[in-house]
Amino acid sequence: MLRYWLQELRALRRAPLTLGAAVLTLALIGFGLVWQFRQETTALRQQIAEYRDKLHGASPDEAKTALDVLTDEVAALQAQLKPRRVDAHQRQIITERLKIPTGTQYALAIVHEGGCWDCPQFAADLDGTFRSIPGLLVSNRVTMGLTQRPPRGLAVVVSDPLHPSAQETTLLQALQGAGIEFDLQGARSPLDKGLQLLLAAKAPQ
Repeated sequence: MLRYWLQELRALRRAPLTLGAAVLTLALIGFGLVWQFRQETTALRQQIAEYRDKLHGASPDEAKTALDVLTDEVAALQAQLKPRRVDAHQRQIITERLKIPTGTQYALAIVHEGGCWDCPQFAADLDGTFRSIPGLLVSNRVTMGLTQRPPRGLAVVVSDPLHPSAQETTLLQALQGAGIEFDLQGARSPLDKGLQLLLAAKAPQ
C-alpha cells in the first residue's frame, strides 16, 4: 500500500495542472452547493415572514380556526342570498301527503309581502304545487306593512295554533316532510278564514 501511494504521489507531482484543476473543480462544486443552500434558506425565511405578516403572527391552528369561521360565514351568507324555491322533489312530497277528502274543498290563500325580493317566485312555486292538488282552492295576494313578520320567512296561519284542525295538521306535516321551514301563527283577524301561507323577507340570522 505504501509503495502504491508513493507512486500516485510521484504521478501527481508530474501533473500539477491536473491536480490543481481537480482541486479547483471540487472547490467550485462545494461553493455552488453552499450558495444554493443559502439561497433556498433565504427564500424559505422570506416565505415564513410573509406568512406571519399575513396572519398577523397567528399560529397554524389559529389560522385554521379563523378560516373555518370565515367559511361558515360565507356559507350562511350564500344561504341568505339564495332565492327560496320549491323543487320537484319537494313538490312531489307535498302532493303525495296533502290529500283532500273526495267531494270537499278547502281554501288556501298565499299572501306575500310586497318588496320581498324572492317572495314572488317562491309564492309562484307554492301556488303551482297546491293548485295541482284536487280540492284546494288557491288564491294569491300581496300585502304591505307586516306587523308580525315570520322569522323563518314563511308562516302557516291557522285559526288556533294550539289546536290546529285535521286539515291544517295535514298541511303542516306535508311542509315538514318536504323540508320547508315555517312558523305557526294565529289568524290576525276574525275575517281571515281558511288556511293561509304568509311569505315575507327572511330575517337575517
